[in-house]
Amino acid sequence: MFKFKDVDVTFEFKKLPKYDQEYLKTMAYETVQTNSVKNSGKSFKEWYPKAKNFTMFNDKSTMYNYMAEFSGQYANTASHLLNGTKYFFAWTYSK
Repeated sequence: MFKFKDVDVTFEFKKLPKYDQEYLKTMAYETVQTNSVKNSGKSFKEWYPKAKNFTMFNDKSTMYNYMAEFSGQYANTASHLLNGTKYFFAWTYSK
């Protein structure tokens, strides 16, 4: 079962306002618990088998560099701008 405490956060999460922390946690939970990824009718587990290495970023280039270190594929989703910053939630998976 997915738990936010298992997400590796690459920035100082606790320095964000509480409402932004909650938004990002909700974004992560909703992404992983969705029942239809990309309107496919497939759940997250079916679409991204063996998903792991869940990581939150506050910079796109940092995400690209970090995720490139893993062998295999990765996917991500992005937040709305929160106080001028876009956040990214990424994970690896294998088909």
